[in-house]
Amino acid sequence: MKALTQTMMESGKTFVELLDDSGRKPKAAFWIYNPELDEWILLFGHVKGINDDDAKFNETVGALYASNREQLPGLNMTDIGLAQENAPILELLDSVVNTGDEILGISFTNEEILGQVIDGVFLYRMNITEFVA
Repeated sequence: MKALTQTMMESGKTFVELLDDSGRKPKAAFWIYNPELDEWILLFGHVKGINDDDAKFNETVGALYASNREQLPGLNMTDIGLAQENAPILELLDSVVNTGDEILGISFTNEEILGQVIDGVFLYRMNITEFVA
């Protein structure tokens, strides 16, 4: 398994903060390992004002990335993706963790969640389902 580096983790966090500051606060943000490609992908879900519009996401994220590239070592535009609102991975992660609006760093490696094996996830935010206390 290709390693998720500290630089990648820090740049991912910075990118989540940049999205928040731009008014596009995602409800889900995490690195996920794709074993078929031996690559880590920084996925966002439920991005404010974007929904499932890949073109709008790429335009928004591309502009944000381009204007802040120097703050994002180890992160390439090709590393960033949009998870569709009904993506199984969002439902799976949302079933076990809710970070609220905070940006954390929760790592899952070779974990089984509801019968699905997660090879690798580094989670910043998962706040899709609102929990009532």
